[in-house]
Amino acid sequence: MTTQKGATHGSAAPARSWGTPTISAAEIIKKVEANDPSLLVVDISNNALFQMKSDEYTAQLAVALKKNSHVREVILVNCSIGDRGGESLGEALAENKSVVILNLEKNSLNQDGASAIARGLAHNTTLESINLMNQTHSRWGDKCLDDFLEMFNFNMTLLKINWRLESRKSFALNKMITRNNEIDRRKKNGIAFDDLLPSGLRGTDAEVAAKQGRPPRGGRQ
Repeated sequence: MTTQKGATHGSAAPARSWGTPTISAAEIIKKVEANDPSLLVVDISNNALFQMKSDEYTAQLAVALKKNSHVREVILVNCSIGDRGGESLGEALAENKSVVILNLEKNSLNQDGASAIARGLAHNTTLESINLMNQTHSRWGDKCLDDFLEMFNFNMTLLKINWRLESRKSFALNKMITRNNEIDRRKKNGIAFDDLLPSGLRGTDAEVAAKQGRPPRGGRQ
């Protein structure tokens, strides 16, 4: 089953800045680390060297993304990213405040890596879309899906997950996606959404920040 965002955003997707074979993965990561304002899209898909050193490169990219404030889209299709890479990306998502789209299609994420991503998303306030389709081990277990459900107790900004589910928990997950899309719709139209706030954000600085349209102080509180 594919969980999809229920609303279409008006903002145009940023133009791709990379993806040509003349630029190596290491060079792209250095640009991310330098917080190059011209680099809005990181696309290292199908990169043979990245595939051979996936854990190493994913860890380096994750560290660079933690402090980057310009990259809006990260595309890592078919990069041989496994659970260790998922853990690195989860740590990056917990701190990054600029990435809106993350495409991890055709990798090797299993339960542990996906759960690590979910834990990172619990602290994330900017990512709107993540693609987890076509993993080598693509049957998501109940523990992994429980971690995503727990994430939604704190996350109100994730609007779309592309994945295929064979679980009764898919209904509950779709319900959370629908809730976040309704929050997004109300925010854009200046309508109160207090009644929809996730349980983990009620009575916190994150709740006040959401109403004021600012990031919470020090992340999730």
